[in-house]
Amino acid sequence: MKSEDVLIRPMTIEDLDIVLATEKRVYLTPWSRRNYEFEVKQNRFAIPVVMEYQKEIIGHCVAWDLFETYHIATIVIMPEHQGKGLGKYLLDYMLSKATMADHALLEVRESNTRARTLYQQYGFRDIGMRKRYYKDGENAIVMRKELELTNSDEK
Repeated sequence: MKSEDVLIRPMTIEDLDIVLATEKRVYLTPWSRRNYEFEVKQNRFAIPVVMEYQKEIIGHCVAWDLFETYHIATIVIMPEHQGKGLGKYLLDYMLSKATMADHALLEVRESNTRARTLYQQYGFRDIGMRKRYYKDGENAIVMRKELELTNSDEK
């Protein structure tokens, strides 16, 4: 699968059944329909997107462009499509959408070494921990990446 065969587009309400099914497959504590409806319809800081391959949704992401902080709230690639570079492609795309921020933040499960390794490759560094962040009691590692301000005059 090549990146030119993949489409990243804004998430719509019509996408939510597939997005929620993917969340349930990937996360122990998935977001609710209400969470996604808010991001798609109301949150003016949100950038909700889906990733498609052959017109099928294979991943999604929500980020918040909050002034100096660009927060990646959730990022998912369906398990059968992981390990193909699609997470990197989606992360690249999302980081390119930061318009005001000088840094990006995200939380990741302490046990998710695969995701943590990917984020470290992108320059994210551990800056803290949120104790018992997830409903099952697992800690979250807070990671931060400094963003390039090459287009700061245009922001």
